[in-house]
Amino acid sequence: MKVFLDTNILLDLLLERDGYEDSAVLFQLQDEGKVKLYVSLLTMVNLEYVYKKTVGQNHAIANLKYLSSLVEVLPMDGEQLQKAMMLDGKDFEDVLQAVCASEGGCDYLITRNDKDFKISKGLAKHLDLPKVISPSSFLSIL
Repeated sequence: MKVFLDTNILLDLLLERDGYEDSAVLFQLQDEGKVKLYVSLLTMVNLEYVYKKTVGQNHAIANLKYLSSLVEVLPMDGEQLQKAMMLDGKDFEDVLQAVCASEGGCDYLITRNDKDFKISKGLAKHLDLPKVISPSSFLSIL
């Protein structure tokens, strides 16, 4: 099962924010071979930007290098950007993440901000968008 992680899930884990335990379980499930974890290139850029403010650039880069060895980082390109700009969603960055997850063949997109992933179904019918779900909801269905 292919699982795309939104940026906030990884920030929860790195910063040990409320609910980070569920994020840690996702990595345990990958170690057990039950899921394969994916992120976008944009996620890694966003993580570095936010995380370095807390721990400093050198520490942030070291942790992101390690994190990138645990997940598959999906590429992003101009075609994905064009698709995302054609979709009607609350948050453009999240629409772009959903397009990336879709193109990566992901089954689920795990986020704490599922309301920001509301994308017009009519415009998105040509895309096979992953199911958007919270970490706790995903863990309960496994």
